Amino acid sequence: MPLDSPVLSDGDTGFRALVSRLRPSQLQPGDVAVSRNLRFDENGSAKVREGYINKSGTLLTTTILPTLKATGDATQGALFLIGEVDITAMALVNSTGLVTVTTAAPWIGSNPGMTVLVNISGNFAGKTADPTGNRIATYVSATQFTFPLSGADETFNVSDNEVVGSFKLTGGVNAIYGAGRFSDPNSSNDDYVIIANNQSATAVKLSTGAKTTIAYPAGVTVSSDCQVQQEFDVVMLRADGMTSMQFDPDDGSTGLGGTPAFTKVSSGTYTQPTEISGTATIGNNGKVSIASTGHGLSTGEKVSIRAEFATELSIGDEYIVTKDNDNTFHFYAEVDDTGTGGTVVVRKRVSMGGGYIHSPAAAWGTYHQRRVFLPYTHDSAASPSRRTPAIYDELIASDVLDNNTFDPVSNQFRITAGTADFIVGAQPFDDDRLVVFNRNSIHQLLGVSGSLLDVRTNMLTDEVGCVARKTIVTYANQILFLSDDGVYAISYVDALNLRGTEQPLSEAIDAEISRINTTYADKAVACYHNNRYWLAVPTGTSAINNEIFVYNFLNRGWESIDTFNAINWGVVDFVTARSGKLNELYAITEEGGVFQITNTGLAMDTIPESAGSSDETTFVIPASLRTRAYTHGTLERKRFNHIDAHIASDPGYASNGTLKIVTEDPDQEITIGTLSDRLGSFLDSGEGASIRARTGNPRGFSAQIEWTPTSGRPEFRAVSVRATSTFNKPTSTT
Repeated sequence: MPLDSPVLSDGDTGFRALVSRLRPSQLQPGDVAVSRNLRFDENGSAKVREGYINKSGTLLTTTILPTLKATGDATQGALFLIGEVDITAMALVNSTGLVTVTTAAPWIGSNPGMTVLVNISGNFAGKTADPTGNRIATYVSATQFTFPLSGADETFNVSDNEVVGSFKLTGGVNAIYGAGRFSDPNSSNDDYVIIANNQSATAVKLSTGAKTTIAYPAGVTVSSDCQVQQEFDVVMLRADGMTSMQFDPDDGSTGLGGTPAFTKVSSGTYTQPTEISGTATIGNNGKVSIASTGHGLSTGEKVSIRAEFATELSIGDEYIVTKDNDNTFHFYAEVDDTGTGGTVVVRKRVSMGGGYIHSPAAAWGTYHQRRVFLPYTHDSAASPSRRTPAIYDELIASDVLDNNTFDPVSNQFRITAGTADFIVGAQPFDDDRLVVFNRNSIHQLLGVSGSLLDVRTNMLTDEVGCVARKTIVTYANQILFLSDDGVYAISYVDALNLRGTEQPLSEAIDAEISRINTTYADKAVACYHNNRYWLAVPTGTSAINNEIFVYNFLNRGWESIDTFNAINWGVVDFVTARSGKLNELYAITEEGGVFQITNTGLAMDTIPESAGSSDETTFVIPASLRTRAYTHGTLERKRFNHIDAHIASDPGYASNGTLKIVTEDPDQEITIGTLSDRLGSFLDSGEGASIRARTGNPRGFSAQIEWTPTSGRPEFRAVSVRATSTFNKPTSTT
């Protein structure tokens, strides 16, 4: 006789990917409904990610910290950075001496009674009292605060330009705008992360954490997102509408060994023809050294011989020069070693059109085929201005091996032929191709490996475009990027074709993608490292990149949504660099911290307690897993009576965590207990345990298991749920 209530079993022996688009009961074995701060790359287990560790302290000035917080506040010592939030209403009540401010979105997280330093900016028409500037804000609600102000009763007129944001310092470091890597060619293991703030840049040596300030030119500040990029042997800093700056770390006077400083690149147009005269010295192996005070040449520039005296050089011959210093350069020629020669006159290359120009004031540049490609939106004048009429769809390419010489005639490309679109970014794909991402379309330049006169432009698609330049990443034969509809990829088809994917790569996590704050989505950043695509985005009401979406190429699925358990911690940039022999991934944050986020071996996140402080606060990594919904292959209601779970501890840490069962129809959450409840203590480091626990026999159509680690870096390896059918009588409805 068959049992009246047969025992059913369902579960997973490993985990592969996060899928949030479907109902939990529709997921396939190995898929999970929730994955926070987990990794699925060790034998299919779900293991807590490694802790993020700060390598640099913070760069923001100490006085930006909210020292006015209420006594006993649990967040004491944390760093508050408030993204700009629109003000919708503001009124002064003289009887209380307080201004009440209402914001369009949450200005800060829930912190009742807390006081925070903020900055009010805008043009309050007709005001008699001035509310702008740094203010002491007292929390009323997520969308309201007050601050003291003297004056008569007044309702301030609010338009579209009045905002509240982080406290601002005069002359202090109050914002981080970009970061990049400098790899020292003279060292096998010394990489630097160079971070640009409002008033200077900072080079952080990853092997030691040592920080070196790099000054900007006198009177120069940075006030918008910028690009820090190594090109040739120098570091370039570009921001929209600002004359580009360069820094040579190996320069004896202004490099890392001297008094580090950025300098502006040359501006304006070249005078043509430019002829340079000097005394030649013929050395060994045909080395021709020419002494010419202030010659103005750069390494890689091409010159032609215009006159020669007492040498074997021939008029018209062209050579590529190497700059020795400001007063000497050399090239190699097929001439005999004659010692000191006579006077030689060389001419710089002459452009085909109206003349060469120096670097336009571009927001970013892409290095490809020994050239730099820039968006040509601003001119190259000493005080740059936007080109008129306004142009947003043109690229201009530098000369070969010279990132400050551009030919506007032969090396300029119109991408969209004047349509209502604009360039967001560009990415090299192969030796002969540059992919150009517009806001609403994608194009490619073909033939960029040789003369640019023969470059062809064609459109790949006008159905999707790129939201954020810093999300464009190349992996194998694909280019990934963030669009309005999620993460898409362009794939290499054959030698002649690129093709965009029909469905977004992020289809499986569409529910997570929908949480991205579209107002600030253009600030998103991404990178490829360790077989993963790391995408930092602003979610909910956040104005900063507060979550990291992780795609695992080996598993071919999204792995985790990573968060950091600290207030307003956000990613400005990712940098892959070395602090030893291996590349690691670093996140540069809103407060200017350099955080190593791979191969740390830690079970806690760390953050400095204050700017420049060596004291750190540790946070438990907020990890959680919720499995798919186990239906046991039947639509009938069941009683879930037991679970079996296999959990193991990392060799370095003892582990603990909480198990729950979550049922559907009826919906209930039942806490089963903790590891320490079941084992009598934490699970020892390097040990594994099989847990069998009763669930209390809840009824339901399906059941999920929720695992929340609370200590260590445990692995959740497998789980099964046993149930019995309740044999409910079917109900027929019309």
